[in-house]
Amino acid sequence: MKFYTLILLTATVLAVESRSAGQLNLQATAGIEGRIIGGNDAPLGYAPYQVSLRNTFGEHVCGGSIIDSYWILTAAHCMDWPIQYLRVITGTINWSKGGAEYTIAEAKIHCLYTTYHNDIALLRLDNPIVFNDVTQPIKLATSNTLKENDKLVLTGWGATKVWGRSADVLQKVDLKYVPYATCRPQVKNSAWIDEGHICSSTKDSTGACNNDSGGPLVDENQVQVGIVNWGEACAVGYPDVYASVSYYHDWIVNTMSGKNTC
Repeated sequence: MKFYTLILLTATVLAVESRSAGQLNLQATAGIEGRIIGGNDAPLGYAPYQVSLRNTFGEHVCGGSIIDSYWILTAAHCMDWPIQYLRVITGTINWSKGGAEYTIAEAKIHCLYTTYHNDIALLRLDNPIVFNDVTQPIKLATSNTLKENDKLVLTGWGATKVWGRSADVLQKVDLKYVPYATCRPQVKNSAWIDEGHICSSTKDSTGACNNDSGGPLVDENQVQVGIVNWGEACAVGYPDVYASVSYYHDWIVNTMSGKNTC
């Protein structure tokens, strides 16, 4: 997605135009999707680190994860929406009901981000998140120790069918890890993937779909290992592709501390 602005428009028209431009580019860019297919409703309190990025039109647009009281981890392409039109929703399994709402002070996008690469961003909130039983940060992977077919869990409010509407209730689905060497030849274009990515299998007709972008992929130890980036819509046999949290761990830490020059 790319965001294009038109000068001298009202705020409402500006936001509508940005949304339209983003949707058109999304469909034209070889299937960059963020979505959950084959999942189940999550119970209250499940994945307390999961957040919804909701626009000021009342629409869920992306997922993300709480990694600190002031910081949200998500995908760079979710930032096609200007931050003044986004809200972070925490502590709920229904993105449109309940939970707490936070405004965003700034977005930090990886300086080498392109459509398929370095698709990672950090959001700093205006006010700290209040932690409780249903709102907690997630630990981040510092190295990739995953082995082929290791169990992973994806959560999000993405569509349950191609180009469908966002799910009302948070979805969770068990997936299997696919190593880089196996994943690379299985995607449609090997130039779209690099060592900054990890993959999960969709051969069981399970995977991400529209509006899961930016959401967390978590291992059996409740450690976040991936961020939903892109895939072929939806769960049709090609691997789903995520930014590798361990690969970008130093960037995350340095950016949060203000030391990152990227």
